[in-house]
Amino acid sequence: MKKPSILLSLVALSAGLLLAGCDTFASRAKEKSETYNSLPAHTQERLQRGTINPGDTEDMVYIALGDPDEKRDVTTADTTRTTWIYRTYWQQYEGSAWVGWHRVIVATPRGYAIFHEPITQSVYRTHVDEVIRVTFANGKVTTVEQSKRN
Repeated sequence: MKKPSILLSLVALSAGLLLAGCDTFASRAKEKSETYNSLPAHTQERLQRGTINPGDTEDMVYIALGDPDEKRDVTTADTTRTTWIYRTYWQQYEGSAWVGWHRVIVATPRGYAIFHEPITQSVYRTHVDEVIRVTFANGKVTTVEQSKRN
């Protein structure tokens, strides 16, 4: 009777560790709890919805959206601006492609018959769409560019 309970405990522990490593709003808010807890309730709700506004800090954007896919710095004579770029990745089915032949040997009353069947493979193409660009100056959001799908 002890073995199933030990196995169940190990499975529960593994699942807990796996979920703890997930990048979710709750984990990001906990990671930046000092910043998150100092915000008014309506701002906390806005960040939980994933909405960011000019004037937000880098920590607030991280809490709302997570790590960006890319960070770019632009330095001018006046200041340095940092742009965080968020992308979405998806695959689209493009059909199937012929990749070769498969030989099939079948026993018949007169001996063996050999057939060749075509082998095909599904083809998918990966697409990348830029969804959000957030530009910071002096640690605060100055612009938010967000694409909208029709």
